[in-house]
Formats: sequence, structure tokens, C-alpha cells
Amino acid sequence: MTPRIEDPVRVVLPRTLAVALNAACTTQMDEHQWSAENVAAARRVLTGGGAEMLLGALAERLDRTRPSSPGWALLALPATLGDDELQVAAAGVLAALGRPFFSIRQGDGRLWIGEETSSAKDQQSFGGTGAQGLHIDAPNVECVPEYTSLLVLRADPAGGGTSLLGDLRTAVAQLDEIDREALREPVFFEGQVEGLRGVGAPRMPFPVLEDKEGEPIWVRWASKMLRDQRNTGRTAVLERFAAALAKTTVAVTLGRGQLLVVDQQRIAHGRTALGHQQGLADGTRRWIMQAKATFDPTAPAHQTLTTAGRRGNA
Repeated sequence: MTPRIEDPVRVVLPRTLAVALNAACTTQMDEHQWSAENVAAARRVLTGGGAEMLLGALAERLDRTRPSSPGWALLALPATLGDDELQVAAAGVLAALGRPFFSIRQGDGRLWIGEETSSAKDQQSFGGTGAQGLHIDAPNVECVPEYTSLLVLRADPAGGGTSLLGDLRTAVAQLDEIDREALREPVFFEGQVEGLRGVGAPRMPFPVLEDKEGEPIWVRWASKMLRDQRNTGRTAVLERFAAALAKTTVAVTLGRGQLLVVDQQRIAHGRTALGHQQGLADGTRRWIMQAKATFDPTAPAHQTLTTAGRRGNA
């Protein structure tokens, strides 16, 4: 099924705020997390005036209490900033939602992971050139990262790599109760768990649907589960869920300086294949970075929702 092309409302990070975030924050880390000093500094910038529209738009698009909110947001950062400046400004935006961190160990210990696209990588991997099926990051661990984000430093010059977004909860609602019960069984496998940080212990096998009393449902999904031989015998129900998810999928084109933030409790992400890469010189290919963030109810965007709720009840 061809995904619906969506021209999203882009939440604008004004240049003044981007510059202020770079003046207040650094790339300093506390192990796998952006340092507490950086988080505090970013939140001071975002609550010091001039960020009301930014915080309000983030809150509206990522409001977990309102089923009609999209569950993802696309932000437009000033594209003329340098690569390092974009990464600091984007980390500051994530601090409005929670605490930024990386979940994959890397050599230099920086928050944002990723490098120029390479045909030498697994085509379906992050940084590969092929299509990537809908998934959430790290579905096979104890603590699934609550937010994942993609920061575009360079779009695919060949015109591919369109981002795909699928509504997990809407897809679940389209299944009958027999299929939902089958997906609640802790019998599913996906990939391997190696070299991860900040996500707890490995969890395999796991249930695709995890709904604990008093908590929102988690949908632990990755399209690669359909091809995992450990799931043999359960492929039919996985295929029915994948078909339901495909019906919800939208396609969004990202350009330099754009930051896609996804609430993994609600939305799966993927991409179309990149365009023809032959003849593209090193230093010109697609380059996208990735970082995660926790959910922090005290963060500025969530406080904006709380304040708005109080006003509405006044």
C-alpha cells in the first residue's frame, strides 16, 4: 500500500532561540546522557521568554493525554547553522520533552549518532541505502526509549529516503480481539541486544502488545519480526498487524536542519529507499543523526500542557 504523502506543519525554532541554545549549552555528556547542566541551561532558555509558540506546538503535537494529537512533530531549525550548532539546538529542543541520551555505544561518546550514508552498510540499517520497514527503536529491551528523533544534516541528493510514520494504536484498534490476545503473548523475537545504553536489560521474547493496568499501551514492533525465523508459526498475526499499520502510514520529506521527533509509545517510523547512489561523491550523500529522549513530566513542553489544563478548568 502506497503511504499518503503529508505536507506537515513544521514547528519553527526561531534563529534567536537556536543561537541562545548554542550560547548556553555544550556537547558535554554525563556518560550516555546529555549533561544535567546542559538540560537545565536549555530549559532556562526555553522558559525565559520567546519560546511560547514552540512549546505550545510541541505540546499539542505530542500530547499523550489527547488521542487526536499526531504523536510526532517536525521542527524546522535554521538550516544555515553549522552541523555542530544544529546538534546543540536540536538537543535543546529534546530537553523540552525529557532528557536526551544515546542508546547505542559509540567511539566518541557524543549525543548524536550517525554518519554519512554508505552502501557498505546493511541496506535496511540506520545509515544504509535501502528501504527500512516501520519499527520502533529497541523494541526488545526492558525500557523502550520514549522518544526517538532524526536530525537531517544533509538530505539524499538523489531524492530518496522519505520518512514513513505509522500509527501503532490505530493499527491495534483495527485488529480483532483474537489477534490482540495473540500479540499479548510474550513469545516474540526481534534482532539482537548488544552495546545498548539507558534502556535496561534485554527482553526476549517479549509481547508485541503490552498493556499494564493504569498505563498506556506499548506496541513493541519492528517489521523485521516478519522475517525472523524465531517467530515462525506466528507470522500470520504479525502480517495482519503489519497490514493494519500500513493503512495508517504517511510519508514526510525531510530537508537540512529539520528535526523529526517521534513518541515511540504511539508511532513507528521507517523510510523509503534512497535514490540511485552511483556517482555521488563522499561528502555529498545523505547524512542523518539520531538521538533519544526520556519522558519527563516536569519538562517545559509538558508543563505547558499542565498550565493550559489549569486555565481551561479555571
